[in-house]
Amino acid sequence: MIIKNINALGVYGGASLNSVELALINTDGVDLHHVIKTAVVPYTETLAQDIRSVINKRLLDYKELETSIEVQRLKDKVSTFYAEIIPPFVAENAVDVVGVDSLTIGCDAQNHCSYQIESGRQICDLLGYKTITHFHKADLLSGGQASPLLAAFFNAIGQKIEKPVLFIDVGTISSLMYLGTTGELIAFDCAPGVAMLEDWTFKHANMQTDYNGKLAATGKVNKQVLEALLKHKFLRQMPPKSLDIMSFSEKKEHLEGLSLEDGAATVTAFIAEAVFQAALDFLPKIPGEIYLTGAGVKNPTLRRFLKQNFAPRDIKTLANLLTVGAASTAFNAVRRLYSLPITFPTTTGVCEPMTGGEIYEKN
Repeated sequence: MIIKNINALGVYGGASLNSVELALINTDGVDLHHVIKTAVVPYTETLAQDIRSVINKRLLDYKELETSIEVQRLKDKVSTFYAEIIPPFVAENAVDVVGVDSLTIGCDAQNHCSYQIESGRQICDLLGYKTITHFHKADLLSGGQASPLLAAFFNAIGQKIEKPVLFIDVGTISSLMYLGTTGELIAFDCAPGVAMLEDWTFKHANMQTDYNGKLAATGKVNKQVLEALLKHKFLRQMPPKSLDIMSFSEKKEHLEGLSLEDGAATVTAFIAEAVFQAALDFLPKIPGEIYLTGAGVKNPTLRRFLKQNFAPRDIKTLANLLTVGAASTAFNAVRRLYSLPITFPTTTGVCEPMTGGEIYEKN
């Protein structure tokens, strides 16, 4: 197979409970040649509420997810929504392949199960594009953790950055990606992300999130609650490891009783502290080159807390890659077409480098 540059569209629903990322890139799956355009599209209010409703029911059993009428209806609604927002986004641009990685609402790596709320078949039939979904599945079936799926993408963009370099991706879940001077590639989920903050603000103020980190900036971090959150067993677990969006549910009870602002400040401080401790405990070293990506970039208070923890090192951002989840999904779609790996023993614990993704073509 001849590897060539193609236009790939990435659709990523894992950056937030409130919106979906889109990114159209030109790549051969080895190098990222050009980011053509990006966007963040909010879910409709009804769809966002439906997503929260399913998550709050804590449907942890994979068979329950497969048979739930509510989940299947949500899957149909999300896929239809994606199919509606894609045509105006791509406009006159050519699209060779679409990669879709929606929100994971259930993951049980021990039993090789993961559930994303999207239908590649439905999206393909509605739009006519070759569509790739379920990037996690092959890794899970081969004994991997299925997440994070960002490593190959960051390895590509990291080639032009002085190493060692650390990428901190804060989406619904926070992940670390480390590129060493001799080619080391380490990646793992390390902490909750903005989903925990969104859950707090929605529950206590009917707000989609802490916009611009203003609530946390005016609140006070409760040290006692922070220490309780930091005692979660996942944080001490050795990588490779992946984090389910529901894993910290029981710890959220510690926040009850705090004011809206203090709760936001405490959650934000917890994310920043857990990320820093993971870097300190599980990486060969904390490098001087550090980049923050994902939805967390939009929260100045989170950025400030992270900078305080990682001082005197600076934390930079990649201005043209704020929608890194969508860009990496597009990148992984092209790697799937060319049978290139997207997960590795040092990123998910899989026994050997694995490609992944189910391909759907127009009938």
